[in-house]
Amino acid sequence: MKNGTIVTLVMINGAEIIGKLVKDDFTKITLYRPRMVQASQQGVGLVNGVCMTGKEPEGDFDFNKTGVMFMIETIKELADGWTSQTSGIALPPKGIVG
Repeated sequence: MKNGTIVTLVMINGAEIIGKLVKDDFTKITLYRPRMVQASQQGVGLVNGVCMTGKEPEGDFDFNKTGVMFMIETIKELADGWTSQTSGIALPPKGIVG
């Protein structure tokens, strides 16, 4: 996968993490401003960080590959949500052309 792609890491405990891929090497995957995915009755949302109670990473964060089941490109709707949340830029809804 190319650096700069918004990806989802599925961890061995089932948690999902979304972030911008910075680096993928033999031992770790580095994401920029990762966010944990949280499902609720209202839908899917992003937690400001990688866990419910920890401080939000402000830049790059390393994930040890021994804790990652797989990495896949994030669907557009959630990738757009990550971009909006981490940059403050609101993206137009699907189907609207500026």
